[in-house]
Amino acid sequence: MRTLNSEDVRHFSKGANFLACHIDPAAVFAYEEMIVQALPTGDVRLINIDELDPNDLVVALGFVTQGLAIADMPPVGDEFVRCIQAIEQRLGRKVSALYSLAAGNINGILPLMTGLQTGLPIVDSDPMGRVLPLISQTTLTLGGVRISPIAVTGVTGEHSTLDVEDPQRAETLVRSLVIELGGWAATAMYPCTGQQLAEHGIHGTMTRMIKIGEILGAEEPVESKYVQLMRLLNATRVARARVKHMESFSRDKALGLPTQTTSLTLVAEQTGQIIRLEIGNEILLVLVDGAVAAAVPDIITLLSADLGQVVNLDDVRVGQLIDIFLTPAAPIWYTEAGLNLAGPPAFGLQLQHPRCHA
Repeated sequence: MRTLNSEDVRHFSKGANFLACHIDPAAVFAYEEMIVQALPTGDVRLINIDELDPNDLVVALGFVTQGLAIADMPPVGDEFVRCIQAIEQRLGRKVSALYSLAAGNINGILPLMTGLQTGLPIVDSDPMGRVLPLISQTTLTLGGVRISPIAVTGVTGEHSTLDVEDPQRAETLVRSLVIELGGWAATAMYPCTGQQLAEHGIHGTMTRMIKIGEILGAEEPVESKYVQLMRLLNATRVARARVKHMESFSRDKALGLPTQTTSLTLVAEQTGQIIRLEIGNEILLVLVDGAVAAAVPDIITLLSADLGQVVNLDDVRVGQLIDIFLTPAAPIWYTEAGLNLAGPPAFGLQLQHPRCHA
């Protein structure tokens, strides 16, 4: 078990941004500050998966958004606590620990606040190992773990509990409910045992965010930070490139995918190669001179070349010099089942992933 301090939380926030291909920096910062301010009143305990009893009940927490930024209508603060209580009432037993629905962005850091509020520990595991846009895109789905009951609490405090067998159907229902609830909702889902999470989760992901944040926040040259990130994450730098063109399309998108597709065109500084990023809620595809260099579920991160800090997609501007980093996802995402659930075809891209060989 590890008790987190304020420096850990700030590192956690930076790491959560790095692993989010499309960050909500205002919301992440707000949660970071709330957690740091609340630390004197309690502890945030981070536990390893092997510290759970196999029969312990654990539950995933996460925001689901649809058209409303969390920072535009901040939570009151009790939404996730109410979701946990709803799960306990439905199942007739107490929750022993919490885990994040996704190891990145706002969903990476928010369980820390709920842990402070409830006294429950946070498991150093999650079912994505990164951020994916759909609640059905988890390793728990691949392992056959039930997604429901799902507790949902909306912007205005309205709440509901859903029982649904099929994860894809759950995605449709929850996304529709979120729209009716005002644009975002706090959710608790995938209630499972410690043994199920041990067998089907991705482990060490919370600690990884802290380590990434430590590297990014260090007073060191940018290139030194990059070497450390590559070593920690088995990451590679695809290119250092300058943004030349930005465009948006009104293509049809699959139900549940929150945003329309955008494309960025960049030119590599040293080689002059043309780099194109296809974006639909996150960076889905990286093309270098027309060849596929990376594709979802690869984690693609944009860093400012001068500072080595994460660049949010909304803040990219023409003329900006950016380092494009590729971090491999968890190995399970490159299996046939994993790619079917969260690879290019799941996002309407009919192409073979570059990690697959004919």
